[in-house]
Amino acid sequence: MPEFAEVNKQVRWLRERAVGAHITKYGYSGGHFAEQKDLPDKDSVLASFFEGATVENVTQRGKHVVIVLSTGVLTSHLMFKGRWSIAGDDFTSHYKHHKEPPTAKSVNFWMEAQDGRRINFHEPEYKGKVHAFPGVSTADVEDLKDLGPEILITPETDANYLREWTADVFRGAVARSKTAIKAFLLDQKKQAGIGNMYACESLYRARIAPDRPSNSLTPDEATRVHDELQGVIKESIDSDLDYDKVLRVYRRERDPDGNPVEMSEVGGRDTFWVPAVQK
Repeated sequence: MPEFAEVNKQVRWLRERAVGAHITKYGYSGGHFAEQKDLPDKDSVLASFFEGATVENVTQRGKHVVIVLSTGVLTSHLMFKGRWSIAGDDFTSHYKHHKEPPTAKSVNFWMEAQDGRRINFHEPEYKGKVHAFPGVSTADVEDLKDLGPEILITPETDANYLREWTADVFRGAVARSKTAIKAFLLDQKKQAGIGNMYACESLYRARIAPDRPSNSLTPDEATRVHDELQGVIKESIDSDLDYDKVLRVYRRERDPDGNPVEMSEVGGRDTFWVPAVQK
């Protein structure tokens, strides 16, 4: 699924095109707004939330695309194939599920602006989620508050979540955990934004075996993991998601030096690593 770099790409794109939109209409289908399902006046609550609202900002919190409205907050998790688009100006990227323009059939949430802009959320698998939080700021949204610090602070980072994920913070956290380091990296409550692909890549670059207990890492090893993780994320963003350039072991048969890449399962996820390099 999209990870920090892929979500960042989406946020940058949408921010340039959606901010300032004055919403007059909205519609949805599927499981959106799940937290509102028990409200007897759900339709009127959502109508008050959307109709007349202005898009004030689009920000990132981990793997979440966050749309800040004048009336509250709209959060979205893209899951595997989800994405936002503006009708007639569709979003594409090098991410495997975003290479082709989205289809009208995959729209299951939309907002229409006074100037005719139609902001669409596409989720062909109905796994992505859009949640509405009327009358609050991003600092009050539990979906966002429960996450750990952002693995990388960028211009797109939500202003209420600028706490840095430092090497000191990471070293202290891993020292207290017996969880395999790969699984630890994927825990969004420890740090927000890391997914399977970049966890594999950062551990390879740091020369750390993915199944090692987190508390077995020395301070220097933990620092390497932290620094390599931030490095590979920056590299991916700066390269415009050029995976041929960035990925060295993920779904590869051999690393750049010709060492065989093995696939095993760590924390319930396929894990690509190089035993000859990672100890």
